[in-house]
Amino acid sequence: MIAWFLYALQAACLLGCASLVLVVLLVCAYRSGVQATDKPHVSVIVLGDIGRSPRMQYHAVSLARHGCEVSLVGYAGAQPIMDVVSNPHIHIRHIATVEIPPRLPFSIRAGLKAFFLLWGLARVLLFQAPRSDVLLVQNPPAIPTLLVARMVASLQAASLIIDFHNFGYSLLALKLGPRHPLVQAHLVYERVCSRMANDAFCVTMQMQRRLAEQWRVAAVPLHDRPAAIFRPTGLDQQHRLFQRLRGDGLLGALDGWWPQGEGEGLFTQISSDGHVSRSPCRPHIVISSTSWTPDEDFGQLLDALPALNSDLVKAAARAVVVVTGKGDLQQQFEERYSSMSKQLDAVRVLTLWLSFADYALLLGSADLGLSLHTSSSGIDLPMKVVDMFGAGLPVCARSFAALPELVRHGENGFAFHSTEELAQSLAHALGVASYNLPQLKSTAGEQKLNGWDANWDSVAWPLLSKHLNRLRRTCVELAELPAQHAPCARYAAVLCSFCVLGLRPALVTGIDCRNGALQEN
Repeated sequence: MIAWFLYALQAACLLGCASLVLVVLLVCAYRSGVQATDKPHVSVIVLGDIGRSPRMQYHAVSLARHGCEVSLVGYAGAQPIMDVVSNPHIHIRHIATVEIPPRLPFSIRAGLKAFFLLWGLARVLLFQAPRSDVLLVQNPPAIPTLLVARMVASLQAASLIIDFHNFGYSLLALKLGPRHPLVQAHLVYERVCSRMANDAFCVTMQMQRRLAEQWRVAAVPLHDRPAAIFRPTGLDQQHRLFQRLRGDGLLGALDGWWPQGEGEGLFTQISSDGHVSRSPCRPHIVISSTSWTPDEDFGQLLDALPALNSDLVKAAARAVVVVTGKGDLQQQFEERYSSMSKQLDAVRVLTLWLSFADYALLLGSADLGLSLHTSSSGIDLPMKVVDMFGAGLPVCARSFAALPELVRHGENGFAFHSTEELAQSLAHALGVASYNLPQLKSTAGEQKLNGWDANWDSVAWPLLSKHLNRLRRTCVELAELPAQHAPCARYAAVLCSFCVLGLRPALVTGIDCRNGALQEN
């Protein structure tokens, strides 16, 4: 078994190296012939579903607002936000996906997946998108994104900037364990590639310290902030939202609670003159969002529901818990809830998949936000909590090391560890029971949290503009050299390819062709 694993690991490594060499040779032959744009061009790269990557979409919108042409590179899937779709300066470029047979051993599947991702990403960046002045890359995933991005940045004389949301090796450790050889190899790869970047962002102060102390990477903390779309939802909008969701069959689990009178709804009611008000039978709304991954234990929510149900019954109240998102662990959650739902008189749980706009409206209609994110590294933060604050919600959040940077216990929400604490926090925050917990200082959530635009302009733009305002390096213009200088172009392209090994692109600046000869200043 061990011998088989080693053979598979060696095959994956050889396959990755061979594919890298192939891409470099193809690029050298092609000489990065895609034309540069007149405006600064930034490639924003997320090796995931673009529509489910809000932070990278916000980056793209902010860059376009500052006069950049943006290629937003990632997978097709959920609909991106309207600010992305409707912006003529943002060009969505999808990476083709290849299905790997699930019956193959994990190491072989991982190697094949890395190969196809490497080729797909390199193909988009080198042959479809214009030349980039900056490549802004989300991490994780790190394989093969960081290596491909470093190679492309070097070949195009662009700057590579990494946006650290978390660490790829820590996510892999959730599946394989922290001591697994692949996890340790991933850690080394991620550290080495990160040090090849020209600059970096990260999402917390603790992540900044770990990157500096353990990885020797200088990163600028860029905390997540809510987009302008996240705000309290007016009753008129709530009424239309709930009527539409019910018409689409998404609220069927609430049919037993729904009033039958004309103009009456479970959450809102409308009078004969068109005035919308809160329904007298309105239940509390608790909302969460998830990708249904192992770093969020929604089994803990199910464990807490009986105690919450008991508190609601005593207070003659009801609650609807809405969980939005898609993922592998969703079916397991739904099956377990179905088996226990008959014992819950005062609680209903809905699992929904909503558009970004409808999610923002539902968030602004809720009473309380819930986060079960635990962080594989312990030093990232759940963006869902930021959006909840933008919508004016207090939050109950699973506690971990970096959480106090966002959720302050007893001020803008409650932090919990155990299932008992979760049940008590929910009941206390909804006002249906009183436990030994402080009263929130702001029942409307975090009102002083500045928005994404203001925060991005003050933190991210100064760093990015430093790279965008530099003179274009000469190798960006290689494809426009006169025909008689083609040998110089070929030599310079090959020279650029050595930057993949970690040499800075600045080493090939100052290249000048005179009389068909290459001179380096």
